[in-house]
Amino acid sequence: MVAKAEQLERIVRELRQLPNVIGAVLVSRGGIVITASATEEAHTETFAAMGATMSGAASAALSEFNKQGPERIMVEGRDCLLMTTDAGPKAILVVLKEGREGMEQLMSGVEVAVRLIRETLS
Repeated sequence: MVAKAEQLERIVRELRQLPNVIGAVLVSRGGIVITASATEEAHTETFAAMGATMSGAASAALSEFNKQGPERIMVEGRDCLLMTTDAGPKAILVVLKEGREGMEQLMSGVEVAVRLIRETLS
């Protein structure tokens, strides 16, 4: 189990290496932090819980039309991008970056991370 935890920590830390990423959290669907890497002013637990809440709310909305998901939620702030991504049956990856440019690079990096997370958790 330690090896899995270390692998998940490494994956999340590496996301912080993407340009302007200021927070990356792997969170359970219930909102509990699995592992995180964020700037020091962040309240990681709150950030994680709200990411899980967004995903849960979107899932509830989609289920009203008998649709599955969400795979990904993108929020474009005035000065940032927030992305939550399904990381398997028990986890959600939440990433925040400064600025609104570079969405494609962020999505690409998150896709790689999610693939690695799913492999690690399987």
